[in-house]
Formats: sequence, structure tokens, C-alpha cells
Amino acid sequence: MFRRLSPWLLSLLFLAVVADVASAIPRRRRRRTNYTQNYYAGWLQVAAKRDAASVEYDPLSVYCDYDRANVPDVAFEDRIRVFLEVWDSQVLEATENLVAEVKITDLSDSSTTHVRHIPFQLSDVEDAEYKLATLEIANEAEQDSVIQPAKIYRVFINLHRKADEYGDASVIGRLPGTYYVATSGQSVVDQARQRIVMKTFREWYYTERGWNRNAVYPMDCHAYYRWATGACTVGSTNGWANLGRLFLNGYHGGGNIPELMAEGPIHGDYVRVPGHTFMLLAYDAQKGHVWTMEANFGNSIEVVNREIGSSWSVGHLAAEDIDQELFHVRTDSETETDDMMARNGTNSETSSEAAVQ
Repeated sequence: MFRRLSPWLLSLLFLAVVADVASAIPRRRRRRTNYTQNYYAGWLQVAAKRDAASVEYDPLSVYCDYDRANVPDVAFEDRIRVFLEVWDSQVLEATENLVAEVKITDLSDSSTTHVRHIPFQLSDVEDAEYKLATLEIANEAEQDSVIQPAKIYRVFINLHRKADEYGDASVIGRLPGTYYVATSGQSVVDQARQRIVMKTFREWYYTERGWNRNAVYPMDCHAYYRWATGACTVGSTNGWANLGRLFLNGYHGGGNIPELMAEGPIHGDYVRVPGHTFMLLAYDAQKGHVWTMEANFGNSIEVVNREIGSSWSVGHLAAEDIDQELFHVRTDSETETDDMMARNGTNSETSSEAAVQ
């Protein structure tokens, strides 16, 4: 009897061991990646979409308008102009003066967040049910370098009634989600980078809201990069980049990213890993990871934090990759004129307070 049952018992024991090992592997992978992907290559995590300090605030029907922000006239080097479409009745019917609490973070130094409290007013929009609010985030003194050229910023916004102190007693609510924005620069490459990533930020923001995307490409990572860069790069056809025409000076390895970031911006750069393509946004030297924009990531578009991989092929945008006719090198006089207009415009009418968390 014992001899007849032994093979059966051994089979059960073998299956139990295999099942236990198999169940342990996916759990370990999910903890590290949040997604099961065939291009898994090191630690990665989808970027936070809410400010942890404001998560208990009510979400408002107030949305960032990327269409107004994605034009050359507001592609500034030293300030950020945010346009808000206000649909929320609490804000529209407020009788007190209104203030936007803006929390802004440079992605290359994501451990530091600066806070601004910016008064604003609502204005009517012709033939629209919503009202428009405009916020100007700017440096306040010569030693204040919160906003710098050719940088990527993450912005969280809460709306308050004007008060001596801002907190639970003054808050109306928070804007749902994150606003990502890029400043421009004087070189044609810096200007092209700003235009490229602002185009992708709009696409990401619309996807997050469940709105119709402004693109004709399939949800494909490779197509996403070609679509995003096609309007600015040489050799493009019908708005689609020709990657065979770009990066003719060769590709870099993933280990070269810190060096590239030290020399200048990397947002808009191309990365290819086995089975996947994505766009670089910034390298955070303190944390040792990169921020990326990725399509076809869990069948969606995501901003991701990634550990740099040794198998990466990195295409670094250079002047020869950019359609020079679309941009021009800004002169000192143009920059001075913009600064003067800013001082005489929104900045002169609003006062803001700053703090560093």
C-alpha cells in the first residue's frame, strides 16, 4: 500500500513546491515595477499624481489649459504662465479674493519643493461656460532662481480664499492631478525641447482626464516619440520624425546620462531598451534616477521614475537634429523686453509669498 501511494504523494509535494515558487516570483516583480512588462529592466515606478499634503482636499472642476500654454508667446525662460479653466461652482461663486497655492518642483532636484501664494482673478471667455484664471510663477529677486531656463517642473495647485495663513480653514480645494511644464531657452535646441515635451505633457494630461487625445498615432511607444518630435526635427515626413536621420553622431549608453545632464538639458531625448522606447525628462542626481515620459506603458501614457539601465541606447538631441527655420537664437534685447513686459504686467499686480519645504 505504501509503495503504491508514494509516487502519488511525491507528485503532490512537487506540485506544491512549484506553485509556491511560481506565486512568489510575480509578487516580487509587482512590488518593484507596478507593472509586468516584457521590457522590465531595473527599478521603476509611476510618478505620484497627487500632492501627499493635499490629498484630503476636495478635487475641483478646475483644469489646466495646455492649448493656451503651448504657444511660443508664453514659452518663457524665467517664469511660467499657467492658464486655468474654472468650471467649479465653489470657485465661480466665491465672494472673497482668491489665491492659488502653487507647489513647484524642479524634476532634477525633486526633493525640494517651493511654495508660492499667487492672487488671481477670473475673466469671462467668449461663448464658454467656464471662466479663465491666469497664474504667473516668477522669480522674485536676483538671488531667487526657482525658475530657470530649459528645465522641467512639476506643479500641484490648491485654491484658497485670501487669508493671513493658508491651510484647512482657507482652502476651497485642489486641482485634480499634476501639471508638468517646461521653460524655454535661448538656443534653438532648448526651444525645440520645450515645444516637444509640452506637446507630450498635453497628451498625458488629456489621457489622465479621459478626454480625446490630440493625436493620430496608435498607443505605441515608438510611434509616440516619432509623433512628439516630428514637428521640430529635420528629415520628418508629415509631422513624423525620421529616426534614421537623427542622432547621426551616435548613441550614448545609459551610464552617460548624468554627464549629458551636467552639460545641458536632456528632456526630449530618445531612449531605446529591448522591446520599448521612451523619452527622457530629467536626471535627479541626488536620487540617482531619471524621469521619463512613456506611451504604451500599461496601455496608457505615464510619467515614470526609472533606474538607469546599462543596456540603454540614448539619442541626445543636438543642433543638427533640429529644423533651424522654426526657431531663432534669442538676443539679449529680446530677453530684456520680455522682462520689462512681465514687470509691467501680471507680476506688478500680484504679490506672492515663497517658502521651501
